[in-house]
Amino acid sequence: MDDNYQEYLKNQNIFKTLIEQSPSPVGLYLGPKLVVSLVNKAILKVWDKDESVLGKTFREALPELEGQPFFNILDNVYRSGTPYDAYGERVDLMVQGRMQTFYFNFTYQPLKNDNGEVWGVLNTAADVTELVLTRQKLKESEERMRFALESAELGTWDLDPVNGTIVWDDRCKQLYGFSKGDTISYEDVLMHIHPNDRERIDKAVNKALMPENGGFYYSEFRTVGAEDKIVRWLRCKGKAYFDENGECIRFAGTALNITNEIKDKDEQERLLKLIDHSSDFVSLSDIDGNVTYVNAAGKELLGLVNDNTHRPNADYLMPDELPRLQKEINNQLFKNGRWEGDILYRHFKTGEAIPVKGTSMLLYDADNKPHGRASIARDMRRELADKKALVESEQLLKNITSAAPAALWMSDENGMITYANQTWTDWTGQSFEDILGVGWLKSIIPEDREKAGNKFLHDLKLRLPYEVDFRMRRKDGDIRWCIATGNPQYNNEGEFIGYIGACTDVTEKTKIDIALQLTNNELSDQIRQFEFVTDFMPVQLWTAKTTGELDYVNKRTIEFFDLPAEEIVGEKWMLNVHPDDQAPCIAAWTAALQSGELYQFEFRLRDKVGDYKWHLARALPYINEGEIIKWFGTNTDIDEQKKLERQKDDFLGIASHELKTPVTSIKAYAQVLGAMLSKEGEDKKADMVLKMDAQLNRLTNLIGDLLDVTKINSGKILFNKSWFNFNEAVKDTISDIQHTTNKHILVMDFKETGTIYSDKERIGQVITNLVTNAIKYSPHSNRIIISTELDNADVVVCVQDFGIGIPDDKKEKVFEQFYRVSGTKQHTFPGLGLGLYISSEIIRREGGKMWVNSIEGKGSTFCFSLPVNDGNVPDTK
Repeated sequence: MDDNYQEYLKNQNIFKTLIEQSPSPVGLYLGPKLVVSLVNKAILKVWDKDESVLGKTFREALPELEGQPFFNILDNVYRSGTPYDAYGERVDLMVQGRMQTFYFNFTYQPLKNDNGEVWGVLNTAADVTELVLTRQKLKESEERMRFALESAELGTWDLDPVNGTIVWDDRCKQLYGFSKGDTISYEDVLMHIHPNDRERIDKAVNKALMPENGGFYYSEFRTVGAEDKIVRWLRCKGKAYFDENGECIRFAGTALNITNEIKDKDEQERLLKLIDHSSDFVSLSDIDGNVTYVNAAGKELLGLVNDNTHRPNADYLMPDELPRLQKEINNQLFKNGRWEGDILYRHFKTGEAIPVKGTSMLLYDADNKPHGRASIARDMRRELADKKALVESEQLLKNITSAAPAALWMSDENGMITYANQTWTDWTGQSFEDILGVGWLKSIIPEDREKAGNKFLHDLKLRLPYEVDFRMRRKDGDIRWCIATGNPQYNNEGEFIGYIGACTDVTEKTKIDIALQLTNNELSDQIRQFEFVTDFMPVQLWTAKTTGELDYVNKRTIEFFDLPAEEIVGEKWMLNVHPDDQAPCIAAWTAALQSGELYQFEFRLRDKVGDYKWHLARALPYINEGEIIKWFGTNTDIDEQKKLERQKDDFLGIASHELKTPVTSIKAYAQVLGAMLSKEGEDKKADMVLKMDAQLNRLTNLIGDLLDVTKINSGKILFNKSWFNFNEAVKDTISDIQHTTNKHILVMDFKETGTIYSDKERIGQVITNLVTNAIKYSPHSNRIIISTELDNADVVVCVQDFGIGIPDDKKEKVFEQFYRVSGTKQHTFPGLGLGLYISSEIIRREGGKMWVNSIEGKGSTFCFSLPVNDGNVPDTK
């Protein structure tokens, strides 16, 4: 150290002169302790110190560097003799009494003697704080720009008009439906602008590329995605740059997807149309708070029906609310873009304060700058009055519940009992205070207490309705069975607020249930005997509960399905019914359960090999002491019978179709022959041919009926529906029939029915059948009455005759296939007995119904009703 110090003394003047004259901060630190020996004014200024630091160690001179790396760095430079350079290094210094951050380029240069030993460290520094902070700000600015572009979902584009190339970021490519890695030319971009917008965009671009227009570009247009074919609305902004010759050398800008904005604008336009019909106060204001619009409900609310609405927002409020408007509402609105809360509006006529729940929102223009505000207010007077009434009603309810025979209770959201009526106190002897919280559990006997408490906690956690049974000890020592029930309660905001429930003494019912269980055990023995017997029966036999679920099937049923009984009982049997038969089957079964009448239905059941077999299901209720307690039913295999019916229908269809052609030919020949005989003067022979033609007409009608029956049974009957005037169609049909009879007068009693959507020809066929039947079965009367009327959404037609009538036990059979009058009158009224069956099926398939009222010996009235509109076609009347 002595040699080092001598070295320093020898060169002291030189060092001192160099350091003091240096414009940059410089310091000299000597020895292993790095004693501050020389410093210039520049470094003292950086340190915010004076010359009192001379003679102190570096640590003593700058204690604020403790915890920073510089002490260790200096020690290492001195020990190792290796210089240390730093660029833009952060240094925290105590300047003007507070820690401040600086950035320096500095060096720690070791000073060595001739033997290479370090005797001091020379510290030079350059303050680059301003440069570092500028770079940081630039980096942050670039980062903010990138983040802003991403947040705003903006894409950037840069067009080189000279080379026709365009540089797009990934966002921009996506807006045109390109993949991220695609190389895109300007022509590619133009190809995917929507055809309806292409001409307008070309004009906008060309205008921007003219120097005299300033180079500004703005447009909104649609693109059709190159790959995804999605139509998007874009807003493009850009700027063209020109050289000294006026040639565009760069054209750059941004693109923004405004598809949702366009949709929102459309929605806003529709919304504005609805605003005036809103029942709430709605107003629009400019950005300075001057009202420009108030809807009709708002004018009525504030008594502004005939007054000018264009006035400041402050005029609409009570005077005491004005400070809130300035300090709270406007501040929050411009800070968050929205304010909502309770406030008092002023009635302009009476000065009355009107409490409202208000919401104000800023409105933005295309550049996302606020240009106005919208306010919506709901009149709270009724709601506040209702709340007051609710409080009063709750007090009244508590007074009423005190006299209830059941123990009524309420809890809060944590399950703590907050109210119990007087009944619980009368039962248990507990005071009101003892019941609150969880005190009610003390009245439950210990064996049931845990079950009741745990069940309540479980249901409380899941917000489920609560129900549990337990035994409680009354104040007289008697133990009673009770059932506690509770329903979760929610406030207007949908928040759970607790339970309301009741506790009912069911001791007597429990005793009855025990006795009933004993009876059920006896009944079970009888059921086992019943099952033993039914397993030998050849048909499927089943029983069902009063709710409709099967609870027993016999062995024959299990063998048919080849399924265990548990996969058939309940509602699972319906899975084996043909899908086309399920809905009508359920409807028929439901109707029987509700009426308690015979259940009968034909459906197809899937057997164990997967084939569907037709079955006839029949079931009757078992009634005990006037109540249905069970249903007993059978499923009978009628598949072979159905096959025979189909064969019969096929035969009738083929036979009637084959008969139609020769009959048509014979009829034609008969008409030609009749015409020839009449021409030759053979009138008697011509009359005979005419009679033959009439019989052919009868035969044609019979064949037509057979064809219609086969079409109905096969489901191939077609309907050609259209709108037509119902009364006119009926009138035309009756007029045609009137020409065929001289004996009967067809009286038309029509009321206005309007138009109907149906098959005009088929309805004419039904009316013809009913009127000709009326003529046929009233040989001794001369009048038939046909009436029409509109009954709600149905048109009703009735055909009344004064003929032989129908016995009560035959009324429903007249609509069956091939049914004819029996007994001595069978051949008096000829026919196949198909007309009424065909007519009823046509009406049923048109969505209507047909019925008959008749008194034997006095006549019959056949009626049908049809829906004016079948529900599948819009009413175009």
